[in-house]
Amino acid sequence: MSAGHRLILSGLLAALLLATFFPPIGIMAPAEIPSEPLPPDVKLETVIPSAKYLVAMDFTPDGRLLYTERISDFVGGTYRGFVRVVVNGQLRPEPVYAFPVLHEGERGLLGIAVDPDFAVNHYVWVYFSRYSEQLDCGSNYKNRVVRFVLNNDNTLAGEPETMGCFPIGRYETIHNGGNLHFGPDGRLYITVGNNDARNDGADPAQNLGSPLGKLHRFNGAGPLSVPADNPFPGSSIYAYGLRNSFDFDFDPITGQIFATENGDACDDEVNRLLPGGNYGWRPNYPCDDGAPGGPDPLYNTIPPVIYWPASIAPTGITFYRGDLIPEWKNDLFMCAFKDGATALHHFKLNATRTAIVAHTIIAGTQCRTDVLTGPDGALYYSEGGGYYHGPIKRLVRRTSFAATSVAALPMNPPSGGSVDYTIALRHSGALSNTFALTVTLPAGPAWIIGAQAEQGSLTQLSYQVQWSGTVTNAVAWTATYRLQISTVPTTAYPLTHAVRLTAPGATTVILTPTVMVNGALTSLPLIWRGY
Repeated sequence: MSAGHRLILSGLLAALLLATFFPPIGIMAPAEIPSEPLPPDVKLETVIPSAKYLVAMDFTPDGRLLYTERISDFVGGTYRGFVRVVVNGQLRPEPVYAFPVLHEGERGLLGIAVDPDFAVNHYVWVYFSRYSEQLDCGSNYKNRVVRFVLNNDNTLAGEPETMGCFPIGRYETIHNGGNLHFGPDGRLYITVGNNDARNDGADPAQNLGSPLGKLHRFNGAGPLSVPADNPFPGSSIYAYGLRNSFDFDFDPITGQIFATENGDACDDEVNRLLPGGNYGWRPNYPCDDGAPGGPDPLYNTIPPVIYWPASIAPTGITFYRGDLIPEWKNDLFMCAFKDGATALHHFKLNATRTAIVAHTIIAGTQCRTDVLTGPDGALYYSEGGGYYHGPIKRLVRRTSFAATSVAALPMNPPSGGSVDYTIALRHSGALSNTFALTVTLPAGPAWIIGAQAEQGSLTQLSYQVQWSGTVTNAVAWTATYRLQISTVPTTAYPLTHAVRLTAPGATTVILTPTVMVNGALTSLPLIWRGY
């Protein structure tokens, strides 16, 4: 780290210490953010080469990656946005569903959330902008929340059901918010922007009678309804004073909400949202007319954990929940849309989870709209999105087989006898990894008369055994097989065959265990070590 970078981090830490003795005023992001190299053995992989106008992603419990395309095509006079699905790393050519959307500005197919009870109900929730003749929320123009049932074959069980909506103006086409997530309490949280391209006295963010410029909290079942323990009785509003909070996530340690906020000419923020909290956006916000911005104690219930004096357009945000990269466990990651700042921003929090103690960017990354932890423990993010096409990438730790061996007993069998082989696998890297292992005999005096394994599938022929399965990180997997020596040679000779191991993200391993028939061979078991 350079001296300048150390000074930046030291200044940030000093500001945090001062904040314990004086009223907090929020932490301003430094002009120069240190770059952080990838941890050892962590690599960057492309999952999908080009995702179209991606806004949000989520995973089903069985590992399918769903994402929204803000606008996909124009058919029959209607713009459509697609929900897409990636299965086993492959993008299915047909969309899950095509939603009719408004396409202007930031409108379109926006947020997506997999229901926490998906394994039972198969519900997926989405948020999108559309026009309809219905005045179901007081306007023909609206951001609508719907729910559909996703089958195992990626088709829908019936048409999506409308769960609720939020009115938007006909001509105000930006600041939709649009992300939705289920909290650890099982409630559905939805961020709704102020739907206002202006900065004037009509801004609704401070108006508790308007749903705009707010984070909302609903019961987890549809249609949308207000929980009895919301901070404002009878209202879905959870927090207010927001201009356009693009995304949010729940701290896995405290459960508190951390959200990105898009300011205007100043004061992009990451906020810690408390129930009933006011986060400061208001009519005639000062920095739009050249006056200095920054958190104002008169309006802010608590200051942002960090704010930027010049706009970077913070977007997707998530806590890393995986075990694959333990160096990052429970750290906060954020995307930024504007070209000069688009990267994975990495934040470490203090022990009370109320302040940032380190801020870096991950070297070699560009993240425009969303980031989340995958069920494989990798950190996934969108390099494009919004108005851009771009790949979905992931940061994943390389898989290595830390100890793979084949042991034979006896090592000096007689003709007509048998040899028992034991295979031991252990890998480091991903939480779990699939593998394929094949034992193949050459033409000669032996054949396979028995095989078994602790788990996984097994196929056996007289000259070959094939196993496939999943091995968990740092847990040994073993299998055994027996060779019968069928001929009676007159001289001593070495009996060698091949054991081949393949796994995603790992170097192929080929072992050649050898025993000496009718002779003497003394050696250690054959072991291959990968790094």
